[in-house]
Amino acid sequence: MEITIEVEKLVKQFGKKIAVDGISFSVEKNCVFGLLGPNGSGKTTTLRLLATTLEPTSGKIKIDKLVFNKNSENKIRHLIGYVPQKDALYPDLTVWENIDLFSSAYSYSTDRRKRIDEVLEQVNLSDCKDSLCRNLSGGMAKRVSIACALVHKPSIVLFDEITVGLDPQSRYQIWSLVRQLKKYSTVIMTTHYMDEAEELCNKIVIMESGKIRATGTPKELISKFNAKSLNDVMIMSSEIKNV
Repeated sequence: MEITIEVEKLVKQFGKKIAVDGISFSVEKNCVFGLLGPNGSGKTTTLRLLATTLEPTSGKIKIDKLVFNKNSENKIRHLIGYVPQKDALYPDLTVWENIDLFSSAYSYSTDRRKRIDEVLEQVNLSDCKDSLCRNLSGGMAKRVSIACALVHKPSIVLFDEITVGLDPQSRYQIWSLVRQLKKYSTVIMTTHYMDEAEELCNKIVIMESGKIRATGTPKELISKFNAKSLNDVMIMSSEIKNV
């Protein structure tokens, strides 16, 4: 399989606190890769490093054969769509206007209006394009955020806890979207929901205290720990230093 992301001995330090502590992993193209761990484990910081919104203290990030540095930063950002846990939408703009605003940061060889309509259909919001974002439900607002991240057709999509606080129907709608995305994009996601990780992720990294404690497919990890579920794996992995 083709490798699209390589992380080598990655470190991120904030003052005296080491949030990411020398981690290494690789991500195959067109898969769903999960970062799991408790609060403060370093998974969101890792995602932000991959999104280039943070600079590493040390280590190397290679995305689509480009090593992240000042010279490659803009090229890498055009390859990535990033959806943070907290929606960054403008409440007094419509759904269409929000996506248009985000799309203005990118150049298109095709008509921009056409692309916005395409991505609205992709996230099943075509009928709501003229609605103000302040009037949307949590699940609909999250799909607008996803549309904003997808409008420039990124080859890598980063999702940070995107189903937190959503009702079951909204969660399943986003699950369906993630399954569709991996046909043409690589997806990296953080989640606290073990059913979500087991259902969607092809490979998982479990983090704690900035370090990787375990890695593998959901089935491999359950077998390796002789566990009944990923919940059990999470508990067991916290009790060891490395796997």
